[in-house]
Amino acid sequence: MSEWNRVRFKTKSDDYRPIKFPPPGPYWVSGQTLEGVDDIMVFILVAWCKDESQIKEYWPEAYDFEPSDNTYPEIVYSERFSRPKWYEEKQ
Repeated sequence: MSEWNRVRFKTKSDDYRPIKFPPPGPYWVSGQTLEGVDDIMVFILVAWCKDESQIKEYWPEAYDFEPSDNTYPEIVYSERFSRPKWYEEKQ
């Protein structure tokens, strides 16, 4: 069984959702900001994946990756990042 990694990244898209659904693990929008001289909307996401390449597969416009320092045998939820309803149904 492969390990999970939690990756934080940014996307400059009008729609923060993955281009394919469902992604391998749950994801959350953890923030948004305006960037650049043109004030382009940027979403900050956190997603669980088996391999960082899955982030680019599901969010091709993703950049500025910050993977967690550890891998995990299972997805870890918290009060801030609770299990999404769609992911419950996927199980």
